[in-house]
Amino acid sequence: MAIRVKSQWHNRADGAKSPQQVATVIASLIWRVAEEKVTHMQQEKFQINSKEQGFAMIAEYLAFLIQYADRFVYGRVDEQYRAALIGAIAKRLAEILEDNQNEYMGPSPDSYQSRFINTLNERLADYATFDYENGEPNYPSRRFLGSKMLELMPPRDRSWTIDQVVEIEIPDALALVKKGLSGLFSEESGTFG
Repeated sequence: MAIRVKSQWHNRADGAKSPQQVATVIASLIWRVAEEKVTHMQQEKFQINSKEQGFAMIAEYLAFLIQYADRFVYGRVDEQYRAALIGAIAKRLAEILEDNQNEYMGPSPDSYQSRFINTLNERLADYATFDYENGEPNYPSRRFLGSKMLELMPPRDRSWTIDQVVEIEIPDALALVKKGLSGLFSEESGTFG
């Protein structure tokens, strides 16, 4: 399945876009990429036995890609815009995740959103300890995501999970998100004026 990446605004005459407007586009992209990565792993015969497991995997990809977006925009926009943008992306992704979890698993006695935000805060603290090389998460950062996926997998898939995530899923996910972010934050896109 190919993911279409929005990398330009349809109406450039609108001028600078608010962090919330940009966050909606980025959150949609990150959601589609995370969902596709889990679907791809299932197509590759990794055993995903429950909706809970699938959504937990999506949440791990979301956290990884939010921190990538944060590092990508760092230095491209001012700090106030960046903080508002990343906060709005996280909020929108928490809403999308909860909407999907409610639809496929039914309501939860505790908020799906708050569970995701707690996980996200933990992961962002973890990812902050890793370096970037040439604008990309370094190998230990990628391996950390692989280890989080490993924790979610049944024993039969554990020997291949980290390799699949690090070598196949992450490079494709980063390429898709980078394409969208590069277009949205190019000088001529008018995202920030």
